[in-house]
Formats: sequence, structure tokens, C-alpha cells
Amino acid sequence: MQNVSRLAAILAASLLCTSSVQASEWQTISGENPAGKKFVSMNIQQDKFVLEFHCDESDWQDNRLGVKFFGPPVPNLDEEDGATAKLSFLFSRRDGVLYREAWEPYYFNGGPGDQAWLGTINAGKSELDALAAALKLDILNVDAELLYSFETVGTAAGVRAIREVCKLGLE
Repeated sequence: MQNVSRLAAILAASLLCTSSVQASEWQTISGENPAGKKFVSMNIQQDKFVLEFHCDESDWQDNRLGVKFFGPPVPNLDEEDGATAKLSFLFSRRDGVLYREAWEPYYFNGGPGDQAWLGTINAGKSELDALAAALKLDILNVDAELLYSFETVGTAAGVRAIREVCKLGLE
């Protein structure tokens, strides 16, 4: 009987531990930047990688959404300061439609812990609709090889905030 009680206690403890671990989820932050402009940032941290989309209230003028991709070195990418790459995002939508958006970032190397691929993507209605409805978001290299894949729980809320604050993807 004592072994059964001990086994039940171990099982209960393991269930508590696994229930507190949740899948990666997009976080949306909004506020005012140092220039006094309203901004939105939506990001996800998955393993050692972080992907962020961001804008401020003046970005409607050029219809672009800022993108940052942080993490350890990625195969087949030249990660020297100032290097450029031809990448793309592949949004696998829940309705089965695949949507691909080109992204031509540059690499910023500010020293250990301060390296990222930076750039912008078009932020029209179709691009933001694809991001909001995505089941999966892949980053592909120029040869369409998968560099990394991100979960999409929470992207719809982030896109709503981007549309509201930055006035992007409305038409």
C-alpha cells in the first residue's frame, strides 16, 4: 500500500509539472516608444530562437512591418555584420492555403547576445490575414529550405493590435 501511495504521489507531481509547461505562444506588447509614438510588438520565443514583428503608428505611411529574428547561428546563412540574405516566411493557414512572403534582412552583430536578422515585410491586408490565420510559420532560405518553424498561437491577437495601433493591413 505504501508503494501505491508513493507511486500516486510521483504521478501527481509529474502531472503538475507537465501541466505548467505550455506550448510557445505569441506575446503582444503595446505602449509608447521614446519618441512618443504608439507601438505594437508581437513576439515568440521558441527554444533558443525569438521572432518579432513590430510597428509604430507612423508605419502606415510605408505599409511595412518590422521583423527581427534572434537566435544561434543558422546553417547556410552568412552571419557577418552587415551581411544580407534572401529569406521568406511561409504561412501555412488553417484553411490549407500556403502564403509566402519575401524577406530580405541584414545581419546585425552588436557582440555576444546582441545579434539578429533585421528587416521589414509588406504589411498589406493579405499578409496580415495570412499571419493571423496561420497554423504554422516557417522561415525559409533562398532555396526554400526550412531554417526554423514557429508555432502561431496568439498571432491573431497580435495582428488585431497591429491593425488598431499601426493602421496596417486594413485594405
